[in-house]
Amino acid sequence: MAAPAALLLAHRPVHRILLIIGAGKLAAARMHLALEASMRPVIVWHGHAADAHADVRDAVEAARAAWHSAPYEAFFPQDTRACEHTWRAMIAALDGAEAAVFAVCITDTLAQDTDEARDVRRACMERCTLLATLCRQLRLPLNVTDQPALCDVSLPAVHRFPCGPSGPSGSDGAPSSLQVAVTTNGRGCRLAGRIRRTIVSSLPPNVGDAVERIGEMREMAKESDAALGEEDESSVRDTLGYSHSHDTASSAAQQRRRMRWVAQISEYWPLERLGRLGRAEMQSLLATQLHDANADADAPQCSAHDLLDASERAPKRSRHELDLRSSVPRGQVYLLGSGPGDPRLLTVAAHQILTSSHTHLILSDKLVPTAVLALIPASTALVIAKKFPGNAEGAQSELISLAMEAVSQGKTVVRLKQGDPYVFGRGGEELVAFRNAGVACTTVPGISSAFAGPLLVDIPVTQRGAADSLVLCTGVGRGGRQTSLLGYERARTLLVLMGVARLRAVVDALSAPHDTAARQGPPFPPYVPIAIVERASSEDQRVIASTLERICDVLENRVPDGQRPPSMMVIGWAVLSLAGTVAGNGVLDDEERCAAEHSTRAAADTALAALDAARVEQWLGPKGYIIHEGLPQGYQNIESYMHSAHDALPPRSTAGWAAPRYGAHNALQGGWTPRERGAS
Repeated sequence: MAAPAALLLAHRPVHRILLIIGAGKLAAARMHLALEASMRPVIVWHGHAADAHADVRDAVEAARAAWHSAPYEAFFPQDTRACEHTWRAMIAALDGAEAAVFAVCITDTLAQDTDEARDVRRACMERCTLLATLCRQLRLPLNVTDQPALCDVSLPAVHRFPCGPSGPSGSDGAPSSLQVAVTTNGRGCRLAGRIRRTIVSSLPPNVGDAVERIGEMREMAKESDAALGEEDESSVRDTLGYSHSHDTASSAAQQRRRMRWVAQISEYWPLERLGRLGRAEMQSLLATQLHDANADADAPQCSAHDLLDASERAPKRSRHELDLRSSVPRGQVYLLGSGPGDPRLLTVAAHQILTSSHTHLILSDKLVPTAVLALIPASTALVIAKKFPGNAEGAQSELISLAMEAVSQGKTVVRLKQGDPYVFGRGGEELVAFRNAGVACTTVPGISSAFAGPLLVDIPVTQRGAADSLVLCTGVGRGGRQTSLLGYERARTLLVLMGVARLRAVVDALSAPHDTAARQGPPFPPYVPIAIVERASSEDQRVIASTLERICDVLENRVPDGQRPPSMMVIGWAVLSLAGTVAGNGVLDDEERCAAEHSTRAAADTALAALDAARVEQWLGPKGYIIHEGLPQGYQNIESYMHSAHDALPPRSTAGWAAPRYGAHNALQGGWTPRERGAS
């Protein structure tokens, strides 16, 4: 037989006491729930509040919660009769003549698995059993963490929806009246939290506003006759039909008609639309409904034959034939990252938005590759930024103005940016500008070239044994000023975007023997590897690699066609970390070995420099530089791989396992190895 269902109630215990036993993280969570419900949390524990969880301690210090210290024996009893007397007296004192105590929560019963913890747990369970009996005698609901058999109530996973920007003035972010609660009746508290998150994420962001607007609309519908009581659930069921009252003479009948109209709107209008209702629009809706109802009532009486003829001439309009369009068009903006350049590296979301017929205008940065722009349908308007040195601010303002104008017309605008919008893409400035103008703006991430560029030329930005940290910076500061770079650290990779045009200044700043305004920290050795990655992921991708002391000469004298923007610099030992037979190429291992073999730092540094020189020479070869053009072969074969024969294989079974990847002649498909074949 199935366990009985729980009776779910929504209490309003304002100013009542929630007695919380325990002072840890879970006690703090219960305390926050009590404060959200305007209750008075009282924390009961042995010791002092200063030793409690930080949230509990702060709340007690701010007088938002009360601390009640009890003797240690009350929590781990030796004498059960004395323990019961202590708790009974404590609850009676807190309860008072007003019966202020609403419920009791015990939070220190989570299972632990040590001999000492098991002994403590046995004493704890004796106290919990004693309290369960006492609370039932006093008719106080009890919740005991991780002990459903002792619980009268379980605390569900709760979410309270906020009001959004479309709510009443000043309500943005304030709690709404809408709460959802999920309970598994003690069977899986963590799963209940996950289910709650799933429910919350499936609802529109302004669903809290929808509840507030319907509440206001119900009050407006009742304004004409305050004596009429609030509509109950049974009347809501009756209103979902098509019955019409012909008694329009009384205000009560008009009020009932308005309330039915509100019920219809609550049932059938989209939640997003309800959340955007304004007071004037709500008044108009109620007035229009009342006018239509009166017009129906004032119409001359017709015979059944006349009514039949009339219905044939003009079919009766359904109550559900509602105009759900907003009275004021509302557009939106997508701040969209286009990735490093190859359209195949767009996110699925970015590709769908770019190619959608619902996208009306695309405002693109000039560095977005032609291959990405080619995906945009010919029917979608496209504007490319007119950014050039000295006009960046003007072009930025122009794009934002164009976006604002289109949004005011109810259009969907895409602000298309290279890489990721927030990685030196000025995306944050645009988001704030749109938000300040009341425009809905959604940011869609893109793969940043800062990470994809090095990866496409087999340079990891971090690599075990060579680089355990990285710094990402720009080579051009605000107003075109030079930025301040960090000094040398052997295990750190330095990524510099938008700085190749100032390569010599960057190299001079990194190599200068003394601290300068352009560098903070020790200088880089002249033999440190550097790679310049140009037009990453495009067909004409190129990497130029050498050392700091040689790179300017290579770029000026060994590259006849000059730079290919956009480009970036990767500086540090990660550049050659995959060039040897061992990942990391011994970069950090050699440092540790030299430090262990030499008694002085100077001797260790000299030995390490010799090893580094040999490492660099082996990597670069006699020319002293590497230039490689084009995408890796695997990327050139992606299209054929995507349409290979294994696409025709049967679908996965109901158990989730894929069918064996072999053709009719038992030939390998999909890149399986003989070992995998044997295992299948």
